[in-house]
Amino acid sequence: MEKRVTFRELLKKEQVFAPCVYDCLTARAAELSGYKALMLSGGAIAYSQDGLPDMAFATIDEVIWATERIVNMSPCPLIVDADDGYGESPVVVYRNMYRVAKTGAMGFTLDDSTGIRGFERGHAVKKSSKETVVPKEVWLAKIKAALAATEGSDCVCIARIHVPLNTPEGFREAMDRALRAQDLGAEMVMIGGTNNMTIGRKVAENIKGWKMWPDIFSVNGVPNCDLKEIDSLGYRFVTMHLFEKALMYGMMKYGMENRKNGNPVFSETHDFEGIADKSKLSDMVGNYSKWFRLAEDCRNF
Repeated sequence: MEKRVTFRELLKKEQVFAPCVYDCLTARAAELSGYKALMLSGGAIAYSQDGLPDMAFATIDEVIWATERIVNMSPCPLIVDADDGYGESPVVVYRNMYRVAKTGAMGFTLDDSTGIRGFERGHAVKKSSKETVVPKEVWLAKIKAALAATEGSDCVCIARIHVPLNTPEGFREAMDRALRAQDLGAEMVMIGGTNNMTIGRKVAENIKGWKMWPDIFSVNGVPNCDLKEIDSLGYRFVTMHLFEKALMYGMMKYGMENRKNGNPVFSETHDFEGIADKSKLSDMVGNYSKWFRLAEDCRNF
């Protein structure tokens, strides 16, 4: 089996810009779009597998199920959104992150948040200040357990902090949690609420080393950060959501056209508007050529 470039190796060479995925088709679309790494979104798993919002409905077994399948088919390093570790006890988190690493995932985020989450709906679904966090010592114990569980693996621990930054006390607490996590050995930290360049620069002044920028997005068509600028500040990993909207648009467009026409001519003849060769669809969605070739080779002695 060919050895893949690890997430850690990529981070040492360049900033990693990754889309959020949730199954093999979105992972394949990301690969064909030229991305070098993938982020498995817990929220998107809830949407796609359960038809539910990102409110801690997903389970560790659902995450492992999706992770194994994506890792088995994609050459791109997969980083897993592990939420709060799917357990209150450090030993439960140890077991869960051990399972994540065993799938071949090359990174995971571990939050200080809880399953109690509040949301506001505006231009996009955003977490509100109602979201709660666990005491610092509880979260640090989880980080320590996760690091022990994944020691010696290719799995990078990303310590994700959701302490609200809207007060001086909150900002200091968030910075302290990040520094404490780094002291324990977390290779990367993410400060939730880093959603504009002013906060991004302020965080970078306090936290050195690798940082994750949480889901780049736009406001009135203007992105909330510049990739080159935040790379210079140490934001080495940047994620974004796009496939949920892309999937719904594409499926609804094909669905409505075929329903209107009373036949599948539109979807069957659509030429991908030049971005891909429609004659290779079977390879795009299932890598047929590889598996047919392997099946034929196995019959030849």
